[in-house]
Amino acid sequence: MVSETSPDLTRSNRHIRGLSQFMMWAVTLLAGLLPIIVWGMWLFPDISGIAAQPAPGGGFGGGDLGWYVWPVRLGAAGLSTIGIAITVYGLLNLRTLFQQAMQGRYFSADAVIGFRQFALASLVGALWQPLEHTLTGVYLTVSNPHVPNALEISLGSGNLEAIGAALLFFVIAFILAEGRKRHEELELIL
Repeated sequence: MVSETSPDLTRSNRHIRGLSQFMMWAVTLLAGLLPIIVWGMWLFPDISGIAAQPAPGGGFGGGDLGWYVWPVRLGAAGLSTIGIAITVYGLLNLRTLFQQAMQGRYFSADAVIGFRQFALASLVGALWQPLEHTLTGVYLTVSNPHVPNALEISLGSGNLEAIGAALLFFVIAFILAEGRKRHEELELIL
């Protein structure tokens, strides 16, 4: 392994490693904070202001939140946990890619697998999000006695963009895998 101060390490390579280290810590921090923030929004709606926002299916209905008792809050937070778990899984695998890049192993098996798993989690998360929105809306409207029960199905441009980005990540993952094969072939020749 080449040390960070070695003259053999190109300037570009030092920049990639430095950025990878920053991104590894940023992704780690995000993966750790995301569940806390999302659960906090659902468990403490007065502090987060989520009750003032449009809810799926109009579930909050505005006004008094006396119906939004702790079991209902935990249920809403539990529904959001599925999407958060998918996202955290993807972020932790993306962290693996940055760890490998930080060490100069851009095409290692761990880096390629990490990015593939991130791409998979991105796609599953993008497909889950509209379903989560629908289930949350049904859950909130059934739990809230002040609003009529509603089923709101929504698939907007944001969802389509997320699916498109996830598919793009898959293409990049296959390019990384091909780069890894070529890198291994070159090492065998040398």
